[in-house]
Amino acid sequence: MKKYFILFMIVVFLNSMLYAADLGVGISAWYADWKMERKSSTEGGTVNMDEVLYIGPSIAYQFSDNWSTTLVALATPQKYTWEMGTERMELRRYDVDLALNYQINRYIKVFGGGKYLAFAYHNKTNGKDGIHHALGPGAGISFTMPLITNVYLLANLSGLYIYGKQQEEQTTGDQSINFYEIGANGSMQLAYYIPSVAVTLAAGYRYQYVESHYTENSSANPDLEHTFKGFTVLLVKSFDL
Repeated sequence: MKKYFILFMIVVFLNSMLYAADLGVGISAWYADWKMERKSSTEGGTVNMDEVLYIGPSIAYQFSDNWSTTLVALATPQKYTWEMGTERMELRRYDVDLALNYQINRYIKVFGGGKYLAFAYHNKTNGKDGIHHALGPGAGISFTMPLITNVYLLANLSGLYIYGKQQEEQTTGDQSINFYEIGANGSMQLAYYIPSVAVTLAAGYRYQYVESHYTENSSANPDLEHTFKGFTVLLVKSFDL
C-alpha cells in the first residue's frame, strides 16, 4: 500500500511539472529542540534534547491560477543526543512533505499529500543501530495576510496519520516492530518579497507534535510522545517558465 501511495504522489508532482507556469526554488531551515517522552508506568521518562539545525530544499510549482505542488525535504546534518540513565544515543532526523495545494482565495489555501518522518539512531551504550520511519497522508490549511507592500504574515496548520516500522540490529537478527503515528504541525512566518530579484525571505516559528503507537509487543516498546519547536528561515527564488 505504501508503494502505491509513494508512486501516486510522485506522479502528481511530475505531472504538475509538465504544465508549470511558475517555479520557486529555495532553502528551508528549522532550528528545533526535541522532547521525547516514554508513556509507560514502568519505563516512563522524558528526555529533552538541545536544538539542532534542519536544512533542505524547498520546491514549488504553480501550474494554474489555483493549483500548485510543493516539496520540502529537511534533515539534520548534526545529530541529536539522547541520554537516559546510563544509556546514550545519537539520532539524525528527517522530515519530508510532498503536497498538492488548492488556493481558495488570495488569503486561504488547503493542501493534502504525503508525509515522511524518520530518525536513524546509534546506541552508544551497546553499539546497535536502528531506524524509526513512517509514511502516510497529511493535510492542512494555510493563511496569507498582507500587512504592507510586499510584506505578508503566513500561518499554517496541518495534521498527519502515518504508518511505519522500527528496525534495529540484534545479535539474534534484526528486530522489526510496526507502529502508527498521529500528529500536528503549526507555524507562523513573516515574509518579505523583493520584486527586483524575485526573492522571498521569511522567518518565523514552528511547532510539531507526534505520538508513536506501537501495534505489537507494546509492553517492551511503550508509546512515545515527541515535541519539536523552534525558529524557521526560508529563502526562495521565483522563476517564470
